[in-house]
Amino acid sequence: MVKQFFSRELHSNVYLVYDGCEGMIIDCGAPATEILNEVKRLGIVVKYIVLSHGHFDHVDFIEEYIDAFPDAKLMCHENELQVLLDMEGNVSTLFGKPRVYNYDFSTLKEGDSLSVGELNFKVLNTPGHTPGSICLLCDEKKLLFTGDVLFASGYGRTDFKYGNPHDMASSLRRLMSLDPEIVFFSGHGIESKIKYELY
Repeated sequence: MVKQFFSRELHSNVYLVYDGCEGMIIDCGAPATEILNEVKRLGIVVKYIVLSHGHFDHVDFIEEYIDAFPDAKLMCHENELQVLLDMEGNVSTLFGKPRVYNYDFSTLKEGDSLSVGELNFKVLNTPGHTPGSICLLCDEKKLLFTGDVLFASGYGRTDFKYGNPHDMASSLRRLMSLDPEIVFFSGHGIESKIKYELY
């Protein structure tokens, strides 16, 4: 099951993904209160807090999530640590709130797998927007979380520090090669299917 939460302040999405009594949160760009209330209502345990990438609008409420879910493992791709620790790279300076995100992250790499109940999510490193941008793919349910790599009718910018147009093109080709019936959920906007976004 997927529940989407929207940040009115930062216009970004946060996702609660759960199966049985286990859950995972993807990104921290919205206040944690609403998600915490939903987790309590559902009676689930949050195993992971995963960052799709390290930009301010997906990370800035991270302390609320750490406090709300102290037993959850905080995770990002190993190549994203440099972004999180760079005020220009994480674009917090662009938002007028320069800061770094120096927390106890467990790092992910290409091919790692995260289990939530009976669901398994494969980590795809999809650089371009940032070097450590990841997508999380659940083959059995045809679900994909794309962060700011792929949107409904669009894809992520490459003009921020650490962005790379060549890498983004390669990442998009990779996503376009997946099952066209996969439903994907992005860091901004609504969900879509791969078949509607062929580039």
